[in-house]
Parts: sequence; structure tokens; C-alpha cells
Amino acid sequence: MDEELLVYEQDEVYTLPTSQDELSVSGKLRMIERRHGVVVEWRCSDDETSTDSEWAVINSAAVTFTHHNVSDSVEISTPRRNVRPVSIELIDLRSYRIGDDKSLVLIQRDGTTHPALAFHTGSVYCFVDVLHRYVAVKKSEKDSNLYLVSDKRQAAIDDELASMNLVPHRRGVGGPGPGQWNNTQQRVWGFFNNLKRDPYTTTISAFSKVYDTVLYSGEEGYVREIDGEEDVAELFHSLKNMEDLEPGFELLTKKGTLAERPDVDRLAPLTHDDFQQFVDDDGRVLDVEPLKQRIFKGGIHPNLRRELWCFLLGHYSWNATYIQREEKRRERENLYFTMKQQWKTITEDQESRFSGFKERRSLIEKDVNRTDRNHPFFEGEHNPNVTLLHDVLMTYVMYNFDLGYVQGMSDLLAPILYVTQNEATAFWCFVGYMDIVYRNFDIDQYGMKQQLKDVHQIVHLVDPELMSYLEVRDSANFYFCFRWLLVRFKRELNYTNTLRLWEVLWTSHPCPNFHLLVAVALLDTEKNTIMENKFGFTEILKHINDISLRIDLDATLKKAEAIYLQIASSPNVPDSVRTVLGLPVQEPSTSHPKTRKNDGNDDKANNGTNGSDDGEAVVINGVGLVGVVSSMIGSAVRHLSGDDNLVEGASEVMARQHEEDEEKCFETALSHQFV
Repeated sequence: MDEELLVYEQDEVYTLPTSQDELSVSGKLRMIERRHGVVVEWRCSDDETSTDSEWAVINSAAVTFTHHNVSDSVEISTPRRNVRPVSIELIDLRSYRIGDDKSLVLIQRDGTTHPALAFHTGSVYCFVDVLHRYVAVKKSEKDSNLYLVSDKRQAAIDDELASMNLVPHRRGVGGPGPGQWNNTQQRVWGFFNNLKRDPYTTTISAFSKVYDTVLYSGEEGYVREIDGEEDVAELFHSLKNMEDLEPGFELLTKKGTLAERPDVDRLAPLTHDDFQQFVDDDGRVLDVEPLKQRIFKGGIHPNLRRELWCFLLGHYSWNATYIQREEKRRERENLYFTMKQQWKTITEDQESRFSGFKERRSLIEKDVNRTDRNHPFFEGEHNPNVTLLHDVLMTYVMYNFDLGYVQGMSDLLAPILYVTQNEATAFWCFVGYMDIVYRNFDIDQYGMKQQLKDVHQIVHLVDPELMSYLEVRDSANFYFCFRWLLVRFKRELNYTNTLRLWEVLWTSHPCPNFHLLVAVALLDTEKNTIMENKFGFTEILKHINDISLRIDLDATLKKAEAIYLQIASSPNVPDSVRTVLGLPVQEPSTSHPKTRKNDGNDDKANNGTNGSDDGEAVVINGVGLVGVVSSMIGSAVRHLSGDDNLVEGASEVMARQHEEDEEKCFETALSHQFV
């Protein structure tokens, strides 16, 4: 057995709950020196004896039922928490985050993100002090709560390179601060390392950055000449995120086109008394859109969900009276049980010649036996609610045999059955939900891939920096968002938050595709963690999976709404994005920009300026900065590769390779996130 030396130990380190339905779990945090390296471990305590009500751990089998008189709905709280132990070798630790509440989140190089740990006794900084003995720690420039971890020897080498002043600091007032220029040498060396490894891709990526910087920096239509030492520093400072590029291309993006992102507020859930203000004496909903807007801003109180979900999902008509709704409920209930009887009476002999039905029955039986079985409503053997889940899905097969059943539908039905507590009502609400999301279940995945493309367009517009990073890391396909969109974040949130999010999305406010903005908001929240840790596709996928059940839904909804308002109030938004978000398409301008060639007879062109007043184009002569940089990089590529004809045919090879990589990434995303 390896010799061990305990260098740090702290009791009463608790996992932080992500909602009121979850529990803090007490454990012990240790740092141990072993023969093969230093390991950080957190283990759940064997005996929970804490009497503090705030930190007490309730029996995992406890279930509390809270009855609401208005609609006889049942709210089930689930005070349970399953937490995996933590064991990390320091060589695998990439960063850690210290929250405003002094909690600690450990993040590994492979993207694994562990639950937040709170120090009930002691201090997180004691742990950090011991950690500093073994690794170098650097505070993130973009995120004040994030700390990057590296090997001490590598950090010393980086400091030595920085002290050599290979690239001089920028002079003058108003330039980047010292912290910003400390990374210039790293960018320089990263650029040349990538140039050796992949000269073609690095050349194109670097030149696109130079083009973007020269064309769009500063005032429109104005290009200033930079001479001397500042020329080099300015160039390499523009090559952001070039430290460790992977093969791929960088998008050209024009910055500064969006309005400022506003602050938005959320409201309390809609109560029964609030709802009555929208209903007349006969039960008709008078003002549908204001009611939907109110639900969007605050969600629905649990004792009102069963009734209002029937409206949102089309089971009830908004303008129907109490009597009309009851008549329709009975009519649809009879129709449901008629369809149920159809598949119930299919004999084994019939089924043997009905392969499509048999396959779908088999898939449903497999899926319902593993859908939400850790939730009290579905847990345990011979649970009648699991049988109801199976029967509703089988009846839907008979109702819509063209679509039938596809994996993921059981995830969408389970919360509806839990809220409605009625088989026939759950079925018709599920029909309404499937009418909204049926394109998610296309056999060729066209509907899902289109949504991922839509997310790509929105991120490209609102966050060019993140988009550029994902392009370089071969992650701009956004396949790591697949599960988010397929089952509408149901695997990422606990039941309470899932119900709140779904009813918000069903309002179609402020736009039909608001779920895409929720995805963009989550990516914006995780942006610094992804970029600072230099995660690639696999690491991003792992990190996205690990943040499930730890998402702040209110903050995410605020940010998503703010992004929508930001886009809606911005003048230069592409029509493709406007169409996705349901915004009016901009009318075409009566004047069209003209492309002007520089034939050597235009003095303004030769002087590097634009003849028009609106700054739509910038013309730079061949001996300017772009020409010099292009010649320099091209020469370097030919020298390093030993082939002046390297570019010929490279695009075709890369296109084929890109297509193969995309398919592999898609399969990886499916296997890791859902299947």
C-alpha cells in the first residue's frame, strides 16, 4: 500500500443544495500526499449527528405531501440528495471557483465540475493556502471568482519568458493595463507553436483576426498607421485565444452592433386570487395575452398548475365557460379510453404481424422503467404511476402512429402526469406539448440540428468572443446543447424548476423560441469557465453535463429575457436572427452599397480611406499593415512547410475531415447526453 501523508483535513464541509427540495450533505475534505502525487478528496460523513436545522440531513426515504384545497393538487417535496464522492489528483485539477458565499467548486481538466462545497467550520482559504504549496494559482482576469491552477515548473518557465520582454509593452495613455499585456508573450509563442503544427489553419485564423482588427477597430472608415515597436505588439495583442489553437477557422465578426443589455426583474408566481382577475363569472379568460405575460414573468403557483396547464397546452379553450370545459373534458376522456382500448385489445397473434407496433411497445416499456424512478411519484416496484406513464405513451402511439414513440417523449410526459394527476388529462396535455416540440423527434434529426444552428446564429450575434473560441475549439456545432433542447432542460433542472421553466416557455412570450435564448443565457453564464480552462468539445460536453441540477433558474431567465430585449432594440440584427425570435424583418434599404475596385486612379483609395461618408468599407493599399502581415505569414508558412503549393487542395481535404468530425461529435453528444 502506498505511503500517505495527511496535509489537510476539514470536517463539516457540506454540499450546497440547488433548491429548497434538496439537502446539504456533510462530509470531510482532505488533501493527501501519496507516492504518485497529491490527491484532494471529499467523502460523505458516515454518521450525521448535526442538530443545526439549517444543515441537518433528513432521512433520504422521507417524503412530505402538501395538499392544496383549491384544485386538490398534490405537491411532493423530495428531501433527498445523492452526492458522489470527490477524488482529484492535483495534476488533473484545472481551476477552482470561490463563490461570494465562500463556497468552493473544483473543476478538472477533462471538464468535470464537482458540487459546490460550503465550509460550516473552518475557512476555504485554509484549504487554498495548503493548495498553494503544490501548484501555481492565478486569478482569472475575466472572472474574479475563478482561479486557474498550473504546474509550478511550467509557471516558472512562463514567468521567465515574460521577463525576456520579447514583445515590448504598448506605450501611451489609454492602452491596455499591465495585466492585459502580461499575456502578450504567451500569445506570441502560442502563435508560432501552432504555426509549426498546422501552418495552413494557423495562417488563415491569424489573418482573419488581423483583417477583423484592421477593418473594424476604432472609428468606422478610419485606419491609422502604426509604426515601430507598437506595430508588433498591436498585432499580437489582437490574436486573442491563440495560445493553443486546434485546426479550424475563425469567424469574422463585426463588433459593437448591439444595444446595451438591460436589467430585468422576475415576479412572484401567479396565485389563484391573481388568476381570478383575468376570469369572468362564467369562467372565460378575458385577457389572454396579459395573463400569459404574467405567467412568463413569474410562473404559476403549484395549487393552480393543474388548471392552467390545461389552458397553456390546448386542452381547454381560453374563451370556454366552466360548463363548456367540463363537457369537453368528458368528451375527450371518452375518446382517450376508446383509443386506449384499441391497443389493449391487440392480440399476440396480431402483434406478431404488426412489427411497428411491437417495436414501439418494447421501447416504451424500456423507457418508462427508467424515467424519473428516483422521484417519489414514480419510485418503487409495481408503482401504478409508472403503469399510467406506459399507458398514456402507448395510447399516443395509436393517436399519432406516424410519429409514434421516440426516446425522450417519456421525459416530457412524466412531469405532466405528475402535475395533472389524471390519466386522460395528462394525455391531452401531452398531445398539446408534442404539437409544440414534435420536430425534436424527426428521424433525420433535422429539427434538432436546425435549432442548434439557430443557437449558433444568436451566439454569433450577441457574443462574438465566445463564438470565436468555440470555432477554434471545433465546438461551434453546439452539440453539447442537444439534450437541453431535446427535452427542454428537463435533465438539467430538478422537478420544481422544470415545472416553472416549462410553463414560462409555453406562454410563447416574449417570442416563440425563447428556449433558445435560455440556452444562450446558460452558455453566457459558463463562458468564463469554459474559456479560461481552455475546454475543447469533450471537456465542454462533460462540463455541461455536470452543471445539471446546479443551475440558477431565476438568474438564467432574467439573462435570457435581457438578451431578447437587447436584440429587439438593436438596429443591425440579421434577418435570420429576427425570424428565429419572431421579430419583424427589417425593410430593405433603398440605397445599396457598391463595391469599388482600387484601380490605382483613386486618390482616396490609395490613401487608405473610403470615398463614402458612412464608413461601409475600408480600402487599404498593398503596402499597408495587412499587406505586410499577409506577406510575413505567407512566407513563414511556405518556409515551415517546405511547399509553396500547400494551399492547393487543402480546403477539400479539410472539408471532408470536418464533415467526418462533425458526425463523430454528434454521436458523442448523443451518447454522453441522452441515449
